[in-house]
Amino acid sequence: MKTANEHGPFPYTTHVWKNPGARSYFKGETNGAVTPTGGYVVLPKSCWSKVGDVQGALIVSPDDDSVSAVEATVTKGRADPEGLAHLLARVARKVAADAGCATPALEESPELAAPDGVRTTDVGKVCGLPGFSLPDDAVITGVAEPDQEQISKGAKEVWACDLILDGSAGAAVSFAATSDRDMVDAALQDTYGFRELPDGHGIAAVGQAVLHCAEGDVYFAAHWNREYAGALSDKQDRVSKVRGNTFDAFVASAADLYSCPDVTLTES
Repeated sequence: MKTANEHGPFPYTTHVWKNPGARSYFKGETNGAVTPTGGYVVLPKSCWSKVGDVQGALIVSPDDDSVSAVEATVTKGRADPEGLAHLLARVARKVAADAGCATPALEESPELAAPDGVRTTDVGKVCGLPGFSLPDDAVITGVAEPDQEQISKGAKEVWACDLILDGSAGAAVSFAATSDRDMVDAALQDTYGFRELPDGHGIAAVGQAVLHCAEGDVYFAAHWNREYAGALSDKQDRVSKVRGNTFDAFVASAADLYSCPDVTLTES
């Protein structure tokens, strides 16, 4: 267990934090999630400039764009998610108190929203989203075909889905949407590669977007595993096109969850 400085909405964009659809998310105001193999708690924003990154015997000071978190990795066996959540919350309370940035939300005992069980994918309603299907060029017969999915949707501010594809590639792609203010702020302070969307509807990059929706900003993300990207990589422009079209299709369907504007994310 350690403190760490991350960049951007790290739980949804890195290969380290895999499978957001398999996580149990904190239901309260604290941003955290656990699985039997690890978890994290995002510290209050007032801590981000105060809590450093533990790297061995060193503590590296945060930079202006970092997000401070307490993270746990289970190296042997599997942890009870509820017990791990309470441990993470307890450590986060102490770290924040020592740094002088504690908040009342950290005092809450964590209550978890467990993910749904793994189920067979409806190819015309991927991840349970009406009208969402993978574009034709995202499906490779015998290599990467929609098979199973797992959704975590019980937390108020987070929706996530892992799509597991059948075939020789071992491909998978995860989708997420969150209205959590800290994650939206993390995206907005790490905007390299983002562009403004028409009509002031938000910003977008490859596999990421922040849209201005009816009840506030919402962050959307899609993350392909390396095996899926490799299966698509006969030409780099094909990978970019497939990812863009898939993300467009996802956001077009998921935006209804938050009453977001209709947007076209990929540039023509």
